[in-house]
Amino acid sequence: MIRCQPTGFQQKWVPPLLLLCAWTVSLFAAAPVVEYSSRDGLPNVFAKLTTGGEVRIAYLGGSITSADGWRTMSLEWFRKQYPKTTVHEIFAAVSGTGSSYGAPRLERDVLRHKPDLLFVEFAVNDGSESAQVVAQMEGIVRQTWAANPLTDICFVYTVSQSILKDLHTGKYQGAARSMEKVAAHYGIPAFNFGVEVARREAAGSLVFSAPASVTADVRGNEPSGRLIFTRDNTHPTDAGHRLYTERLVAVLPEFGRTGRPGPHSLSAPLTADHWQRARILTVGEATPDGQWQALPPEDNHVSLQKGGLTPPTWAAFELGAAVEFRFKGTRLGIVGLKGPDNGEFRVTVDDQSETGTLFDSYSTPGRYYLKTWYFAKPLPDREHRVRLELLPSKIDKAAIMKKAGAPITDPKPYAANGLYLSGFLIVGEPIGTKPPAPEKSLFADLPILKPGEPPPGYKLVWADEFNGDKLNPGEWIYRTGVRYWSTQVPESVSVHDGSLWLACRKQKVGNSDYTAGGIISKRFFRYGYFESRFKVPPTKGWHTSFWLMRNTEANRDSHEGSRQEIDICENDSSRLKLYGANLHQWAPEHRGLGHRNVVTPDESAEFHTWACEFTPERIVYYFDGKVVHINPVTKLPDHGDMNVWLTTIASPLGGTDAVDESRLPVFAVYDYVRVYQK
Repeated sequence: MIRCQPTGFQQKWVPPLLLLCAWTVSLFAAAPVVEYSSRDGLPNVFAKLTTGGEVRIAYLGGSITSADGWRTMSLEWFRKQYPKTTVHEIFAAVSGTGSSYGAPRLERDVLRHKPDLLFVEFAVNDGSESAQVVAQMEGIVRQTWAANPLTDICFVYTVSQSILKDLHTGKYQGAARSMEKVAAHYGIPAFNFGVEVARREAAGSLVFSAPASVTADVRGNEPSGRLIFTRDNTHPTDAGHRLYTERLVAVLPEFGRTGRPGPHSLSAPLTADHWQRARILTVGEATPDGQWQALPPEDNHVSLQKGGLTPPTWAAFELGAAVEFRFKGTRLGIVGLKGPDNGEFRVTVDDQSETGTLFDSYSTPGRYYLKTWYFAKPLPDREHRVRLELLPSKIDKAAIMKKAGAPITDPKPYAANGLYLSGFLIVGEPIGTKPPAPEKSLFADLPILKPGEPPPGYKLVWADEFNGDKLNPGEWIYRTGVRYWSTQVPESVSVHDGSLWLACRKQKVGNSDYTAGGIISKRFFRYGYFESRFKVPPTKGWHTSFWLMRNTEANRDSHEGSRQEIDICENDSSRLKLYGANLHQWAPEHRGLGHRNVVTPDESAEFHTWACEFTPERIVYYFDGKVVHINPVTKLPDHGDMNVWLTTIASPLGGTDAVDESRLPVFAVYDYVRVYQK
């Protein structure tokens, strides 16, 4: 067999035609790997798309799907192709997890939302071919069609550097071989993202991974013209996600024309040990002893997971803390939050015990992500007694972190040895457990809002649509003075074309090399719903904000209180797809009370809407109508009045090393700002 496998960024250039021919021979001589298989297609969802109304599309996967890449791009394609249909997203991607967690959480994260189409992406996280992957993926299919036989399913196979070699030798990548067995058995269409990636790498038009030091142009190509697919051997760049999406949406219409609308039939199982019975058993359904504490949904450990996908979580840090329950079934595991303060636990099933930990080299301070652990020994399908308890043994966390190249500099966050337990994973049925308590989801009672439409019960009390030809001096004062790298001057503020423009210029004023600007409302507010629509400067060096805080220069009659600062949006333009939402207390002392980074589409490419609702109990932060963060405010000693700030400055915040002067001047552009109150 002719094998073609380019390796590494510094490979010698080979004529693309020779590479392509060699790769084609390799690909098709050994195995019938194809880019896609229509099988029974996606007839139900496409029939529904053409008739209008509402369609729900679920994305079940890991970090490649969690990123705002092929998921958001394909969703946008559906919306543009079918403008008369309201297309809703069911976000169900949990970084670092595969089908062994996808099957147990399917009901909680997907099926209860009644999807019309389910994309399943686990080819990278599931790793290699195995009978377990077959059983888990079959469980996902059988659960879905048992719940609603009209739901269409599509498997997608992503690729990483470690499994790309399979495609170059003519095979499906790793776990995709197992997934194809399930797809073929049930007639499920599948799309292999890796085929085009491997073809382009072989042809010399794509480099799979390049370090950050290798620059890319606006199309994502490195200096010699090759597309940079990843920066870390796994997660696609924006250009990589565009490649994924372009290939997928070219095929989706064919999937829609294949097959006849109607219920999917559950044929005889492919495997006897499939995971149709997989589910999450919450800690509250079991019997935890008095050393466990249920964490509230707004707890920062719980709410860190993107999309609010953390199950109800309990924590214990006392040695010997235990949870017990019984179940009838064949598989047992746990899911919890890994973090620096995790210790070791023991799980006993009947008279067999195994020890484990959720701690790993990624368990750094502030990083509490979901992780699974499974009991390794096979279980007969009968009743089992389960006991989990914390152990006194200590993990050598310093050695683990040192080996990973991240030595511990501050041992305090690593000192504890507890467990954040988010549930038990079983394939089977619980016995004698309590009924599950109604889940208090962090975002459950919060509607998705349309821009310009506040939550129910609010009325517009003040706004500036910036429709004139100058700033209204009766409503605003200018932000002036030096802040970091720039001096803020009134000349940087202008109103025209229906927007407020804050200019960011290279201009020497005093000791500053740059000028920028901002405005502060003369009116002050306390509780309410605050919203603004804007876009940030498109080049690094600028900190653009929409925030609320008391300003005595604007109005001295306001109540100082705790001088809270509510940062609805803080963007550093070195990172155009990320912003921070935050809460500060400034009096009687300064305290940070809950920061959250939010991943977004490019905030400079088009207008987006940021908002927050401030009540006596909490602050709810919105981006484009979706809740992205919640901060309780009961810890603030005294809620004060606040003015509205719209500002931009030149700054080193967000790790910015310098201002990119190549495109100056640039602008932060605000379409409107509005305040609603009950």
